[in-house]
Amino acid sequence: MKTAFLTEMNFVGTVPRTHRNMRTEFAWMCALKSDHYYIHNFNDVKNYDAVFIIFPKSVVKLNAVGSELHYNGPDKDITIYSKPVIETLKQNNKKVCVVQEGPSWFFNDYDMVTQFNFYNQLSEADVIFAHNVYDMDFYNGLFPQTKIANIPSLMINDPSTCITSWTTEPKSIIGGNFCRWYGGFQSYMVATEFQCPIYVPSSHCKRPGEESVPDLKHLGWVTWADWMKQLSSFKYAVNLMPTVAAGTFSMNCAYFGIPCIGNKNVDTQNTLFPSLSVDVNDVFKARSLASALKTDLDFYNDCSTYAKRKIKESYHFDENKWLTHINNIIS
Repeated sequence: MKTAFLTEMNFVGTVPRTHRNMRTEFAWMCALKSDHYYIHNFNDVKNYDAVFIIFPKSVVKLNAVGSELHYNGPDKDITIYSKPVIETLKQNNKKVCVVQEGPSWFFNDYDMVTQFNFYNQLSEADVIFAHNVYDMDFYNGLFPQTKIANIPSLMINDPSTCITSWTTEPKSIIGGNFCRWYGGFQSYMVATEFQCPIYVPSSHCKRPGEESVPDLKHLGWVTWADWMKQLSSFKYAVNLMPTVAAGTFSMNCAYFGIPCIGNKNVDTQNTLFPSLSVDVNDVFKARSLASALKTDLDFYNDCSTYAKRKIKESYHFDENKWLTHINNIIS
């Protein structure tokens, strides 16, 4: 199957297996041997069996209830929604698929015109790929005439980028910074149960003053390969991220057998850590599970062993299973 991906990344080419920043979207492109195009050059994409589009997210300027906020930063360019992207691609290619980017509800924070432009674009697609089974009912309800399917997160296991041996240290890591998107505050409070140093990746969502949080250390931004090296040394993980998205944090933890407490609506979390998956607002249960991981060695080992075995059996890690799943949907 000849495929192409269109994203906001401005490059043309393919993703080699040795790519150092093998995030999920790069892993998808690599597994499918896809050509990549800058999304605004959609007129150049022709004669493919399937084209996968990842529309960019804008930086929104609203609070939780929809009130406008003062904002001086650059917006991502989402004028693409007003262009005949899918219409044109369908004229020049066999099938056009839209891949979910971020949480399903993200477009609700756009202005009214862009919300309907977004909806109209997706309504023309042959397939809408959702990150999680949880998301599929959302899209099935909005697009009842469209094929809705799951595109699992994928981890490429290439010797040049994957760690094959590692040493665990008595420390914990939380999934994101102290903002609503990542739920870092709740994750940090639960992680205090482990009574060991707590680390957090630094992202664009890092809040001023996080450096003053007791026993919290920040990791700098690195490529995916270096991130995996950093992650391999941790003993515990907590990711009470309310935003249901690709779930790569849980998937990466599972590769190393790091027990991760997280959101049950995320496929990677629920598949790889069923005993540690909670309703994201059930901080009480999350704290109880953290205490059990700390004090019950058998429970810890069961969660760790299950995750390492399950990821190798699943299509999150087995490329052949992942490719079969995608090919069956496209065909």
